[in-house]
Formats: sequence, structure tokens, C-alpha cells
Amino acid sequence: MKKIHGMIYAVSSAVAFGFVPVFAVIAYRGGTNAITAVFLRFFAAALILFGILYVRKTKFILSRKLFGRIAYLSIVGYAATCVTLFLSYNYMSIGLATTLHYIYPAIVTVMSLFIFKEKIGKIKILSLIMSILGVYILAGSKENAVSMTGVALALASGGFYSLYTIELGREDIKSIDGLLLTFYVSLFSATSTFIYGAATRSLKLDIQPIGIFSVLGLALICTVFAILAYSRAVNIIGPSDTAILSTFEPVTGVVLGIFVFGERLNYSLAAGSFLIILAVLFFSYNERKRNPEIAALGVSQN
Repeated sequence: MKKIHGMIYAVSSAVAFGFVPVFAVIAYRGGTNAITAVFLRFFAAALILFGILYVRKTKFILSRKLFGRIAYLSIVGYAATCVTLFLSYNYMSIGLATTLHYIYPAIVTVMSLFIFKEKIGKIKILSLIMSILGVYILAGSKENAVSMTGVALALASGGFYSLYTIELGREDIKSIDGLLLTFYVSLFSATSTFIYGAATRSLKLDIQPIGIFSVLGLALICTVFAILAYSRAVNIIGPSDTAILSTFEPVTGVVLGIFVFGERLNYSLAAGSFLIILAVLFFSYNERKRNPEIAALGVSQN
């Protein structure tokens, strides 16, 4: 039962993260920029989470060592991921940026092999290859002007997110309440992004109402819910499995692109989405075989 819950958390997180490019594009149209959107996203999320934790009377005090580790995974991991990925949207299409960002499941899987001694079976490797191929096809469905600056930023975002995912898999981080962890991730990310934006004078706070709406969407859907679900998934099924299942995110982007921006569903988009969904199904089948409790759950629901 617990494994299937972890898989649901991972896919739900991926779907929520799939809204990021849509909200980001709308925010840009509403008068903001990448640095401002990232800062406001995390600032709003931190305020929302603080209110929830305060009502729950949660203790905010952490040990010095744990506080430092969370600061590291927030700033070097998550804030750096979002800043580099959002900046890459200015140099290339969202599809290509997402493709390059999605080097992180491969990095996480390899790092988990050495750090956590996770076993990487044939089906997991096949699922990983299929998911990456699916993302590549999705991005390749449009003509993309390649910018080396954009490539470097998108690849960097994947590298930073790999560090974030690996850190989430450590036992001391896994022991922290999910909402509290998400609050600190949002707080540190907002603080570090604000300092960077102030130092570079890149903060732009003259935002139209549609921009404010999109920032709230980034905060609630793509931050509070998505990060919480992602950390829960890592806690239950581990970093590499969560990273593989999270490749469901680009499919969400394709669907939203069709309905929100009127993009056409061509053969490449359909093929890429099919490969990613198939990879998730392969992975799920493998988990059902390895865990009788998942198989039993599936039978009882039919």
C-alpha cells in the first residue's frame, strides 16, 4: 500500500510541476521576469505554509546541522534549479529547455547507485531510457533555435535538481515533517532569489493582475503541493524511482499547451507522450511484481 502511495505522490507532483511553464509564460506576459517570478513564487508559498504551520502549532526550531543541510538543498538545489530553468525560457523554447532539464533522472539514478546502493533493474533502466526518449521527442516536435546560453542554463537546472533530489533521500531530511520542509525550502529559496535579484537589479514588481494570478498559481500548485508531494514520494519510494516517474511532467505541459495556448497535437507530441506514459506503466508493473501488496491492491480495485 505504501509503495503505491509513493507512486501516486510522484505522478501528482509531476503533473503539478507541469503547470510551471504555463504559469511562467503568463507571468512574463503580466509584466514580470524570471527572477521576480521565482522570488514571488517562493515568497507567497512561504507565507501560505507559515500560516498553515502556525495554526497547526508546529515547532519551527531545527538543529544547527539540519538547518544548514536544508539551507544547502534549498539554495544550491531548488532555488538554483528554478532560476536557471526560468532563465533558459528566455533563450529557447519551453520544450527544448524541459528536455535538457530532464537529464536529472539519469543523474539521480546513477548517483543513487553509488550513494544509497540502490539496485537498478532492467525494467527500471528501460523505463528511464523510454522516458528520456519521450521527452526528447516532445521537444523535437517543434523547430528550436539553439542558444548555447540557454543550453547551459537548462543543463545546469537539471544538475542542480539532481542534487536536490539526492539530498531529499537522506535519512535526516526524510524525518522532517513534509509541510515544515516545504516551508523552509520556500523560505530559503525566496531569500536567496531576492538577494540575487536585488544585487543584479533584476527584480520587477510592477505586475499586472494576470501576473499576480499566475504567481499565486506557481505558489499553490507548483510549489506548496508539488514540492510536498515530491518529498513524500522520495521518502516512500526513493530518489531514483521518483525521478523516473516525474518524467510525466512534460505530458502535462503538452496537454496544457493544447488547451491553454492552442497548440496542435502532431505525431511527435503523441509519440513522445505515449513513450512517457508507457515508461510509467512499465515502472508500475515492475513495482507490482516486486511488491505483492501493490498487486493485491490492484486486484481489489477491479
